[in-house]
Amino acid sequence: MLRKVLTYIGWFLLVALFGAYFVFASLLKVKGKEDDVCIGVEVTILDSTINRFVSKEEVKGIIASSDLRVTDKKIKEINPYQLEQLLNRRSAIKFSDVAIDREGVLHVEITQRRPLLRIQGDEGGFYVDESCYLFPLVKSFTSYVPVVTGEIPLSLKAGQRGKVDAEGEKWLSTMLNFGEYLRNHEFWNSQVQQIDILPNGDIALYMRVGDQTIIFGELSDCEEKFKKLEAFYKNVVPIHGWNKYSEINLKYDDQVVCTLKKEKNDKKI
Repeated sequence: MLRKVLTYIGWFLLVALFGAYFVFASLLKVKGKEDDVCIGVEVTILDSTINRFVSKEEVKGIIASSDLRVTDKKIKEINPYQLEQLLNRRSAIKFSDVAIDREGVLHVEITQRRPLLRIQGDEGGFYVDESCYLFPLVKSFTSYVPVVTGEIPLSLKAGQRGKVDAEGEKWLSTMLNFGEYLRNHEFWNSQVQQIDILPNGDIALYMRVGDQTIIFGELSDCEEKFKKLEAFYKNVVPIHGWNKYSEINLKYDDQVVCTLKKEKNDKKI
């Protein structure tokens, strides 16, 4: 019996010894890694097939030109959170994730903002994403989303980025709901090129095909209004062509009101 107990104790001590060895070795390995330096930066743009507001080279440049530059710096001196905050200040970047692997390579994953609309006002152009975040246009890339023009009820400054005030956000939310509707309907999303805010508050649409002004009225009953416009395209255009009417009004219930183009008088006096 005593021999059996001693055997168990011996095995226990042996296992404990091996466990202590591996823990100690791991700590030494971690300490060694902390003393290693960063050997490079790898950037992945997760949604580069959708938008190209930010390039890999630009992300590397932002890091390299800042006080947080990492190349040849000890791993233990690198703060991934600070790097994420630095990158997230770039207005077209929605989210960044930074991590360092065991080989000393800094990995950066970037998610860009995805605009729903483009606001074009007196102070320049701005994209706006689904969170009501505005940011200026980017010279290196153009996102082909509907452009909002006309009587825009926002007080914007050149180069502005971020959120607007509560009243402006309320209006933007209505516009974004319409932008989301278009994105979810491939045909209309491909056709609606410009959304113009008229002085009376009505919405006018300008399409990629045809030069008619489409009076949409308020941004309500979208499904019904687009059904009426579709009926016009299917039943009227094949008979009268694209050039007969200057305006198609969809704002009235159960009817489409069409305005004839005025005849040009080319007679010389």
